[in-house]
Amino acid sequence: MKENMKPIFDVFDANLKKIDAGEKFSLPSLYGESDWDQLYIGDKVMAGNQFLRQVRQGRYPDVKELPKDKQHGRRQYQKK
Repeated sequence: MKENMKPIFDVFDANLKKIDAGEKFSLPSLYGESDWDQLYIGDKVMAGNQFLRQVRQGRYPDVKELPKDKQHGRRQYQKK
């Protein structure tokens, strides 16, 4: 993981602990919508790609990938 991604993933990891099983989320909602909006677009794309890859590789065994939200075009996840 690139060094500039560590603070973003620290927030993801901390906030994932607060989510109940069965709850759906997107990365902006997990990170915090207003804070997510302040991130550089390249960092958001990189974080999204890395998070998806890590979910698929099993680093987050309690997170399931869902289809993109049609309204916002955001990748959705669900905590198992």
